[in-house]
Amino acid sequence: MATLNFLTGNAGKLAEAQTLFSPLGWDVQRFEIEGEIPEIIEPQTDNLTTVALAKIAQGVELLASQGRLQESLLVEDSGLFIDALPEFPGVYSAHVLQSIGCEGILRLLDDERSAHFLTAAVLWTGEAVEVFIGRCDGKIAMEIRGDDGFGYDPIFIPDSNDDDRTFAEMPQEEKSACSHRGRALRALYDFLNENGA
Repeated sequence: MATLNFLTGNAGKLAEAQTLFSPLGWDVQRFEIEGEIPEIIEPQTDNLTTVALAKIAQGVELLASQGRLQESLLVEDSGLFIDALPEFPGVYSAHVLQSIGCEGILRLLDDERSAHFLTAAVLWTGEAVEVFIGRCDGKIAMEIRGDDGFGYDPIFIPDSNDDDRTFAEMPQEEKSACSHRGRALRALYDFLNENGA
C-alpha cells in the first residue's frame, strides 16, 4: 500500500482523505516530524491556490531537511464563498469560523443564501508539484443542522442534494462523493493512477 503524507492539523480533513483513498489502496498519514505536525506559515492572500502552493513549498523544504524528498506530500486549502458576502469568508474561512462560528455566518445573511466551497489540493509527487481544484455549489441553511462533519458542514447544503440535507447530515461517503474536497482528491487520485503511482 502506497503512503500519502497529508500536511494538516485538521482531523476532519484527514479522516475525509482516508475515507476516499483507503479503498483505492492508499495509506493517508498525517505528515509529522519527530511526532509533531510542523508549523507552516500561511501567506496573506485572497487566492486559495496561492495559499496551497506556499504551503507545499514549505512542506517540500521540510521533506528535504529530513532526507525524505522522494516521499509524496499533500496540502489542501479550502474556503467557503458566500455570494451575499463577496470573497467572504473565502481564504479566511478557518479564522472566521474560529472567530464567529457558524452562528455568526447565519446572523450575517438575509434571503440571498447561495454559496460555494472551493478546494485547492496540491501534491508533491516526489519530483514535481501538481494542483487539483474542486468546487461544490450550494446554499447556506437557515439554521445549524447535523452532527457529522466539521467546519461549516452544519450550515452548507450542496445543490446535488435534493432533500436539503447539510453536509453534517450526510454519511462521510455520501459527503465525499459530492464535496469540493472529494472532487479535488478524486482528481488527484486519477492523476496518480494514470501516472503509475
